[in-house]
Amino acid sequence: MMRTALLALILVAILPGCAWLKGITSLGEEDESVKPRELESFKKEVDLKQRWSTKIGKGTADRAIRLVPALSDNRIFAASANGSVKALNTSNGRKIWEVNILNYYQGAERANAFAKDVDVITGGVGVGEGMLAVGSAAGEIIVMNQSDGTLAWRARTSSEVLSRPQIDRDLAVAHTIDGKITAYNALDGERLWVYSMTLPSLSLRGTATPIVTSQFVVGAFANGRFALLNRESGLAAVDRAIGLAQGKSDLERLVDIDGNMVIDGQRLYIAGFQSNIIAVNLNTAQIEWGKESSSVVGLGEGFGNIYVGGADGVISAYDALSGKPVWEIDSLTNRDITTPVTASSYVVVGDFEGYLHVIAQSDGRFVGRRKVDGNGLYSPAVADGNRVYVMGTSGSLSAYDIQ
Repeated sequence: MMRTALLALILVAILPGCAWLKGITSLGEEDESVKPRELESFKKEVDLKQRWSTKIGKGTADRAIRLVPALSDNRIFAASANGSVKALNTSNGRKIWEVNILNYYQGAERANAFAKDVDVITGGVGVGEGMLAVGSAAGEIIVMNQSDGTLAWRARTSSEVLSRPQIDRDLAVAHTIDGKITAYNALDGERLWVYSMTLPSLSLRGTATPIVTSQFVVGAFANGRFALLNRESGLAAVDRAIGLAQGKSDLERLVDIDGNMVIDGQRLYIAGFQSNIIAVNLNTAQIEWGKESSSVVGLGEGFGNIYVGGADGVISAYDALSGKPVWEIDSLTNRDITTPVTASSYVVVGDFEGYLHVIAQSDGRFVGRRKVDGNGLYSPAVADGNRVYVMGTSGSLSAYDIQ
């Protein structure tokens, strides 16, 4: 990337990710020291056996759009950037129904809502209460019935939705890139409340997916802060930073939270870019432990551990209760890994070359690997026992059993 391109990125103040930050020297030249690490051989202990694969729709070149599929009973719901949404049988991948959300817009409305050659779906998929939700490039949340894909309701959002809308009982929630979390009535789409956070002039392109509990909506933002919002009123019971910005330049002081958060019991775990990983007691709102960390993709959990997918590709395991380091592996350095996801006794992550890696939760050793998509993997896997579902950048969804 030349200096002019770097300046252009800074001027628009919306950055597509962190990989370019670590690959450019002060002279605008490529830094040879941060090339993706070559994969190393290991003793294979498990196979990734493909059960089925099917095309969902057109892939996206925008790596900030990570259309993660969602499971509900014996069905999996997947969306593609060109507007296609499919419900599939998890056992064999057979299509149950298919819709394109463009069909929910008619005539001039469709022409005004979607520019030519622009991605139609930008956020999803969220499921709950017999419904599923996606965010559209038209600045709307689209909610459909899981049974047949028919439209339940549409509602305006304040800007683009890049993370998965969430549905929990009577509440649907969307986080938009302008720093707002908006809650809707899950039955009819009536807007209930909006929580707004002031954003910095420079941030990564992306938003953290909110977590909805029986008491709170947990939101994390591009200014490195998180909030516990009352689910009825949207008022913040807690609003605090997970770390302090350091350095002199805007780039050095960039602190952002885009990755996956985890709730395990009464503890909330959050990791930020150029910041920390923290454990928050939800009963007291106190931070129980914290470690210096930098992550864009966020966290996974299992075996009493919290797994951090580092911005540099290093994967670290911490004891969930104490924060004590358990293990760390650097074999995927600079390979743009996906969020660590636990499946059975393993951790699975994808990378920019389209490999899916299987790692033992116990000690971090590699036990399996398979190339899944030649165009790369940027959406995290979805796990159900020892089966993982992977949405490739090419727009295909595949199911693999770890054996």
